[in-house]
Amino acid sequence: MAMAPPKLTTVLIATLALTFHLSQLFAFASTLTEESCLTRGFDPYNLSCETCHLLEESTTLSSLVQEYNAKHSKEPIDIVQECRYCCQSHKFNPVLHHGQSLRGKFRYALLTYNEGSLDQYGEIKDFVDKDLNDVLSFKGEHRFRVSVSEKIGLDGNMMQMMMMMGGGFRGFGGPPKLMLFENAKKGGGKWSEDDENEAGEVITLRGWKREDLKDMLMTLLPNA
Repeated sequence: MAMAPPKLTTVLIATLALTFHLSQLFAFASTLTEESCLTRGFDPYNLSCETCHLLEESTTLSSLVQEYNAKHSKEPIDIVQECRYCCQSHKFNPVLHHGQSLRGKFRYALLTYNEGSLDQYGEIKDFVDKDLNDVLSFKGEHRFRVSVSEKIGLDGNMMQMMMMMGGGFRGFGGPPKLMLFENAKKGGGKWSEDDENEAGEVITLRGWKREDLKDMLMTLLPNA
């Protein structure tokens, strides 16, 4: 039986590795649904990420999880990680912040999405197509902007493998993001996706409902 040339073997291995990695990503993303969160006991509409931090600090919960995973090594669980996938960072835990809210904290917001992958996030696409003008009519274009991202949601190694396979990057732009800023940009100008590190909050909009996104923007941002 003839052996494949070394370079071809490398490409085949890289292709198989990429295929497996992508299948894992898609399977993983498919679990981030409202139903799966509710099944685990997490309310994705009202769960504060601060609550997940409290779970992480619980030594009792940590011991129970370790005990469970020791008995179910083939199907381990990570309650804190699951909590973080279902929580909303803009929600306040009323026990920790009695009488407080994020209303008025943020003055500007920027939503970015990749054209090649927006169809994978139907709720956000519907927001852009059907709700954007309504939000802008109240908040104004200087408070809230939507920008098409030019960034590819793949690391260098995966990009190289895709190029070796002769494929493009369409559909790999990553999920839409919402960046919230507390102040105007220094020196004037508009906030862009390159200013992500200066944002007070960066929310990945995977699994979000269009009405929740609209409600959050209408609540947090001041009117024009």
